[in-house]
Amino acid sequence: MQTDDLIATLAADAGRAPGQTPPQRLALLVPVAAVIALVGVLAWLKVRPDLAEAASGGFFWIKASYTAALGLGGFLAAERLSRPAASPRTGLIVSGAVLGLFLLAGAVQMLAVDATSPMALIQGHSWKRCSLNILLLGAPSTGLGLWLVRGLAPTRPTLAGFATGAFAGGVAATVYGLHCPESTFVFVGLWYSLGIMACAGLGAVLGRFVLRW
Repeated sequence: MQTDDLIATLAADAGRAPGQTPPQRLALLVPVAAVIALVGVLAWLKVRPDLAEAASGGFFWIKASYTAALGLGGFLAAERLSRPAASPRTGLIVSGAVLGLFLLAGAVQMLAVDATSPMALIQGHSWKRCSLNILLLGAPSTGLGLWLVRGLAPTRPTLAGFATGAFAGGVAATVYGLHCPESTFVFVGLWYSLGIMACAGLGAVLGRFVLRW
């Protein structure tokens, strides 16, 4: 038996490696990140007073689905980037498609209003603090996510950190919807997306050092 055949036989006999797979390990971040963000909303920002009424409307769930989908894209990319030489293409495609569709909906909404209203759609009632709030809610989970990814095998630390931050930011932004009353495609597509990207940027900066072998 040649050496390559022997290695293949031994690897087959060894079975699956013990411990969690990358998807299982990263999935742990979802409930933890949600709880961290929820504590922040309850203790700091407070839940919007009309939550029950808002939850009965369609846009509340559209907003939650959008941010959750961006988080899913980050998860798929981070899961692949936690393996050597794996491609994050699927996660990037998911995130790009979701972002593009939402921004397209925002552009249509902008065109549908009169000339004096676009700035009202862009600014809403909380544009000065929305993205920052999402960043603050998602920063602890971004750090935790980097710790989880560090226990795997990332070979592109900056990109892996970016994807991890987007994942954590998507979860945080979804929970942030319990507080935020904004309800337009324009506002959510701009300021929520910037908040998630801020978490991704934080992950990229920290990941460059934290995830380096």
